[in-house]
Amino acid sequence: MLSTQQIRRQIQSTQNTSQITKAMEMVAASKMKKSQQAALLARPYAEAALNILQSVGESVEPTKHYLLENREVKNLCIIAVTSDKGLCGGFNSNVLREVQKIVNLNKDKKISIIAIGKKAENYFKKRNEVSAVFNGIGDTVELRETLPISKLLISEFLDKKYDKIIAVYNNFISTIKQDIKVKKLLPITRRSLEETIEEIQDMAKNEYKKNNGVDYKFEPSAEKVLRNLLPNLVETQIYHVVLESNASEHSARMVAMKNATDSAAEILDDLKLLYNYIRQQKITQEISEISAGVAAQE
Repeated sequence: MLSTQQIRRQIQSTQNTSQITKAMEMVAASKMKKSQQAALLARPYAEAALNILQSVGESVEPTKHYLLENREVKNLCIIAVTSDKGLCGGFNSNVLREVQKIVNLNKDKKISIIAIGKKAENYFKKRNEVSAVFNGIGDTVELRETLPISKLLISEFLDKKYDKIIAVYNNFISTIKQDIKVKKLLPITRRSLEETIEEIQDMAKNEYKKNNGVDYKFEPSAEKVLRNLLPNLVETQIYHVVLESNASEHSARMVAMKNATDSAAEILDDLKLLYNYIRQQKITQEISEISAGVAAQE
């Protein structure tokens, strides 16, 4: 059985751990509110941009723009969106598991991984599958931070290095729920636009309403508007993916740290109960020894 001194050390160690996890929970909660707000505020803009693009696309043939070009998929690019830090439950492992599943299902294709976050970089670098890495994206993401990613994707797709580009990330649903999402980014199709619009509307619920029946007029022409709008859409899509992932990361970390704090409290209760039990045993033993000594002297 452990000594009282050893139990006291365990109690002190658990208390220190509890203080750390509590502090990390509060920090994550603060970051979570900011990232959630940023993700929610970006959704109306994303939906409006997608609706306009749909209207333009109906007036232009798909072959008019290279970002709409459907090719036989021989080269598949997967964007794995993870965090730079750990201690966020299954946030990173769920993404890595889903990416690995996609890789296993597409062994007949050449797979390239673009890692966003150190966790994805460290995981896939061991397998020599990483073609680009983007780390150090801030907690409060700005569009300019994600522009290098979208510019790389557009350039590589134009050069036909990739025939299809998908993103795998945690999609923010609520503070306690984040789902793994596989989103097709390129080539852009009408169906992918519709799915993204439905997804945004479903997540935002009644925060804003879709503006149906709008008659758009394009100057100088729908084709020229499309030529300028499509690259902007890819930038918006990447920005939206990273925002959703950030909101999910801080939510997952806050929940993980709360669970760790609660577990530490339960362990402390058990340790204190054991400590008091051992102390009581020792006191009882000492009283018995004193009583036996007195009785022997008499």
